[in-house]
Amino acid sequence: MKNLIASILILLVGPVFGQAGEGKAEDKKFTLNPWDNINGFRVATSYYKNFEFEASYLISSYPRQEPGFGGFAMLVQYVGAGIEYVNVGNQHAIGAKLSYEANFSIFSAQVGGDIIASDQDFQYRMLPRIGVSVFGLITAYYGWNYNLRKESELMSAEHIFTLQFNLLNH
Repeated sequence: MKNLIASILILLVGPVFGQAGEGKAEDKKFTLNPWDNINGFRVATSYYKNFEFEASYLISSYPRQEPGFGGFAMLVQYVGAGIEYVNVGNQHAIGAKLSYEANFSIFSAQVGGDIIASDQDFQYRMLPRIGVSVFGLITAYYGWNYNLRKESELMSAEHIFTLQFNLLNH
């Protein structure tokens, strides 16, 4: 009985390994250069206890063709640099932001850092976020603000909700 089961498994699995090395690089349906240099812009608005608005320039890795399943298993990555406006309490601050974002299927994660400054004080922050996305173009995030300067007037809320739009030039 064990020999019969082993023979059936070899017949079913063997052809998969036998064909793995065949084909040319041009025949692959899904190609993803780590950075295809597709540029675009990001616009995001965030709110929980304070209001934030971001505008960033993006470079991205975006598949040249859908990898199958209607693009459901698509991996998209972005690196962004931009400016942001933050309203903390009654202070208006402007800052610079750098971020990395990865989207796989409907799941998305982003990590960023920024420095914001008002006429009274400044703050450094780390900004991890997780969320759900539509092909990496529209994303709803839940995130955290880690204020790195503990003795600052610009202490933003610890949690934040973000709606983000990535506008790419394909």
